[in-house]
Amino acid sequence: MDPVWLHLLVFIFGYVTCQTFYFIKSTRVSLKLMKSSRIIYLLMMAKAIEKYKIAEGVMMVHLKESGQDERVIESFVRGMEEETNAFKSKSINQLISDTPSTFRDILGFHDWNSAMEYLLTHQDEAFKFWRLKE
Repeated sequence: MDPVWLHLLVFIFGYVTCQTFYFIKSTRVSLKLMKSSRIIYLLMMAKAIEKYKIAEGVMMVHLKESGQDERVIESFVRGMEEETNAFKSKSINQLISDTPSTFRDILGFHDWNSAMEYLLTHQDEAFKFWRLKE
């Protein structure tokens, strides 16, 4: 075999190998980015629920101080609970529907409770995002 062909074959092998490793590396980075974005989304939703509960507490104090009867307070609590549950359900369903179908199997959760468990198991990444842990 002529050395020119040998050099050409080695070049082609090197090029294909380089492209293959680049593809594998970029796939790994993409999957990490998707995982981080899910964690950040879940953090934002948990923070929103936290702020929602704080607002509910402030409103409860206002209702009690203004002398509202128990029926109004119970109606308010029931309404807030329904809104909170709807928010949780819609936020998780939106995340699942926005996830491409090929990646839904590795999502790791399907409802709010399992999403919070997922967030708890990945709390180190969440703390790094908020810069609470180096």
